[in-house]
Amino acid sequence: MEKLEGIERLTFEKATVDPFIGTFGIRSIFNFLWAVGGWITTVVLTLNGTVPLVAGIGLSVVFIQACYMPMHESVHHTPSGGRKTFAWIDRFIGETTGLVLCESFRGHVTTHLLHHTHANGERDPDVLNSAGNPGQIFGRVIAGAILYPLIPFIQIFPPLAKAIPPAIRERFAERDRIRGPEVAKASRWIALIHVTVLIAGTAAGFGTAVWLLWYIPAWIGRFWLSLVFGWLPHHPHKETGRYRDTRIFTFIGSTFLIRGHDYHLLHHLFPRVPHYKLRLLWKSLGKHLDAQGARIEGRAEAQIS
Repeated sequence: MEKLEGIERLTFEKATVDPFIGTFGIRSIFNFLWAVGGWITTVVLTLNGTVPLVAGIGLSVVFIQACYMPMHESVHHTPSGGRKTFAWIDRFIGETTGLVLCESFRGHVTTHLLHHTHANGERDPDVLNSAGNPGQIFGRVIAGAILYPLIPFIQIFPPLAKAIPPAIRERFAERDRIRGPEVAKASRWIALIHVTVLIAGTAAGFGTAVWLLWYIPAWIGRFWLSLVFGWLPHHPHKETGRYRDTRIFTFIGSTFLIRGHDYHLLHHLFPRVPHYKLRLLWKSLGKHLDAQGARIEGRAEAQIS
């Protein structure tokens, strides 16, 4: 297939992608229900002794990290199919899963769209979290998990920030500069809610639930999410441009593990396409992307050669 340019390229891509967008996201809603429902069920069964604690922690990690996909889809309005009448569904799913993931949905909308606009550039918020290697990402997650509960207290008593190592303070300041004041404000409010739940839950005798079945699994899940949605699709975070700032990278089992985002380039190009349709869209656009000079690696590269 020859490389297309200008209006010819736009027309071809629109005609190919249109059938994949705009439908009501029943599957996205189902993904929300099983992820949140599975986590709540795990907590209940672990607390009543039906499920062993170690198994409960592991299951909590699985279900909590699964909450990210419905939240991410809600940013792009795929649960509602882009219908304004059902926009409340996007907000409800996003806010609920954000609470579970220790994330402000309102803030995530802004930062995620900034990522799409400035992928791998100086204004990309994800570069701070996901560039480097898995060991560095793990260190950032550990630091985040430890420091996150301190956010409300630092707001009340700013000198507490001096207890944070200077390098981490500088990194947080850079993050806030990129994200903007509105995101920082939204994140502070959601952190206050989370810390209140942690303190109240512990005081009420539910320390196992709030710490071992929620907070710690949430941050383990965030490490996994940073790897498969932030690091893997964009590594080494060097290139920019429509077809080069992320990639198609497939391997055995990748679609299941990464829930369709082994075709992450397609998501950046056409964010309104639900994640569960990306693999099918690839079959229609693979040769076109190759002709456009896209990054295509792993098993996908062999499919078009």
